[in-house]
Amino acid sequence: MISIRRWSMLLVVGLAALSVACGGSSAARWDARGIAESQDGAPFFPILVNSPLGLGANRLAVALTDEGALLSEAEITLRLYRLAEEPENAPESAELRDELITTPRSITVTTDHIHGDGTLHRHAGPRSTIYVANVEFDETGWWGVEIDVVLDGERHEGIRLSNSFVDEQTSEPGVGEQVPRSQQLTLRDVSDISEIDSTNPPNPAFHELTIAEALKTGKPVIVAFVTPAFCQTRFCGPVMEEVILPAHAEYGDAAVFVHVEPFDLEAARNGQLVSVPTVEEWGLLSEPFVFVLNADGTVAAKFEGIMEAEEVTAAVEQALAR
Repeated sequence: MISIRRWSMLLVVGLAALSVACGGSSAARWDARGIAESQDGAPFFPILVNSPLGLGANRLAVALTDEGALLSEAEITLRLYRLAEEPENAPESAELRDELITTPRSITVTTDHIHGDGTLHRHAGPRSTIYVANVEFDETGWWGVEIDVVLDGERHEGIRLSNSFVDEQTSEPGVGEQVPRSQQLTLRDVSDISEIDSTNPPNPAFHELTIAEALKTGKPVIVAFVTPAFCQTRFCGPVMEEVILPAHAEYGDAAVFVHVEPFDLEAARNGQLVSVPTVEEWGLLSEPFVFVLNADGTVAAKFEGIMEAEEVTAAVEQALAR
């Protein structure tokens, strides 16, 4: 299995092989290598920023990058094509299955600076944005993604991203599936909360119960796999601050919130990123990852990378209404 650290870095940086420039045609054609045609012209690279996809509900996310920055203020229409089982042998076999208007989702990336007297000074950076569409894949196999982008008053049509393979299921629990009854460390198991929480300041309320115990309360459960101090994507701190804490303030009595650090913090503070057992149990390949669970332990919704509070709270509302 690819490490959570390596996959997280790939999600942010992207690879040239995952990106194509703009073309002038909206026709769906893929070349004999089974990847999107490379065409020049767009002032950005588009990439899919998802862990591997699976049957059923998926939160498909597209990012526009320019020299490492994630571009905001775009409008993106996304088209999904079902490809041949061996698309390299049938480059013109694409069948249009869906066309969706994406929703921009943004967070503010922050960096922390500790002064000599120990006080924390937080610097707010630019907003980082991805463009999200909630899609349902009804067949396994190869799918193609094509987007139209409007950015800075210019329209770029027919941008084809690399093919994505949809498997029977994702490595992490899928929507509607039961989650592992994990027994991660809690406040009862450590002498100091800093052993299991890198947030500044830490949140004791998120470490009172194991996931297994939380699922016995009869309430929806929100599980946040985030590591503010050691995040490889730079999004964990903002997700905790802009998403999890506001959601807890609103729903802390009706639902149970659990925070799991994806990496062993003692090892991380000594320069080694080692995934904790719960990450392995859940099959996570990136961070941050937030799951909203129904009271019966099934996944109501899941969010990877950049997310907004309204997405998570809407899922909590649905879980409460069951």
